[in-house]
Amino acid sequence: MLAELTVVLSDKVEAAVEARLALRDAVCAYVAVEHARGIPLAAVVQAVKKILSAAEEGVAKATDALAIQLVNWCVEFHRTGGGPSTAVLFS
Repeated sequence: MLAELTVVLSDKVEAAVEARLALRDAVCAYVAVEHARGIPLAAVVQAVKKILSAAEEGVAKATDALAIQLVNWCVEFHRTGGGPSTAVLFS
């Protein structure tokens, strides 16, 4: 039973990390485009929050931590012109 749990947890953690990286990359790409268009950070953050809210419809609400992480990525990527910094890669 322990071995089974270990395999399931390992698989789920790996999938979660991959999903988080894909989410971060998507946020980075969005912020880069909006930053290049001269869109202010506040508008970018508002748009990301709206997208998150729409994605939550019909499913369990995303945790506050996820919303905070998305906003933090927006701030970081906007400040660096759209590219992730090494400090953000492991946030």
